[in-house]
Amino acid sequence: MTDDASRRIEFSRLMLALNQGLLGDDPWREFLLMLRDQTNARYGTLILTPPDLSLTTMITPTATSESIQRYLDRYLEIDPFVNLPEGKVMTLYEYVGEAALKNSAYYKEWIESMDGSHVLGVDLRMSGGFEARLRLTRAPGGDPFNREETSRVEEIVPHLRQAIELFQRLETSRSEQAVMIGAIEQFAVGTVILDHDLKVLKVNEVAASILADGDGIGLVGGRVALTNPSRDAEFRKRLKAAASECGNGGGRFVFLAERPSGHRDIGMVVQPVQIPGFMHTGSSPALALFLGDPERQCVVTADAVRKLFNFTPTEASISASLANGVSVIDTAHRLGIAENTVRSHLRSIFAKTGVARQSQLVHLIHTSMPELTLPRG
Repeated sequence: MTDDASRRIEFSRLMLALNQGLLGDDPWREFLLMLRDQTNARYGTLILTPPDLSLTTMITPTATSESIQRYLDRYLEIDPFVNLPEGKVMTLYEYVGEAALKNSAYYKEWIESMDGSHVLGVDLRMSGGFEARLRLTRAPGGDPFNREETSRVEEIVPHLRQAIELFQRLETSRSEQAVMIGAIEQFAVGTVILDHDLKVLKVNEVAASILADGDGIGLVGGRVALTNPSRDAEFRKRLKAAASECGNGGGRFVFLAERPSGHRDIGMVVQPVQIPGFMHTGSSPALALFLGDPERQCVVTADAVRKLFNFTPTEASISASLANGVSVIDTAHRLGIAENTVRSHLRSIFAKTGVARQSQLVHLIHTSMPELTLPRG
């Protein structure tokens, strides 16, 4: 095999590892190890830094977690090998100067302690304001990075930039999704995702609890099924029709699951999942089922409110009662205190929380955190 053919194979493997890093639990570990080996380096490092230097992520597969944390805590701020010309691959000595570097505290405290010397790097400034720094470090006494090794890094720069931009978008999407999921679960809504074969792909905790009860609705062979045979047949027919209409703007419907226990029916809203047309295959998400169980409405607990807002026990009991939809008069009766006493405590509660009205207090409690609620019953 010629050198050119071998190099193309190495580059292809490197790009595959770079792209696989978008989906893995340990992003870019294999990519950095492979790039380290291809450039004869000791360490391969990727540093993702927000504009304010907070929550910096540093990935160095062969370094200890202690040394990574030491760099982030102390040496990130005094590292002279930063703010490189955007997209330009440079060496540490080229950028800082060998004499100036070896006289710096950074060199004496960090470079020598980590047994490194020659460093090759590139800085990429991404949309959204954060910076990505790729660094390859060679042990002291080794040869400087040569032109071939520098060219190898230059070749991957546009691919690395694209991969990090995609990673940023994916992480943003995941964060937004987590917020939405948390909001849905806070209001005790069960969510079930079905594929085009109507098999369950995913359920949240609320839905898992409802289905596990098996009261009118449950899981049978990986599918959502109703305990009433005729209703189940009708439900499955509606689901198939909805799945076939995905992408055509239709398919949404409402359905009720009758409960043998005599409890109120479980309401279901079926909503098609909007995905690109080429993904309309059996294993891709097709339908979302939102399950509402009237018996699982959430109740705010006084203890949780007290801990969150540092209320007195009476203030916490009043706040929890109001958040559960009880009026001021009925709250006074339940707690065995005068209505004016409740209103007096409310003024103190308003002062502590910074709200001005009862409705604002209720909204604040319900949106503060999902842990405030417990299922009724």
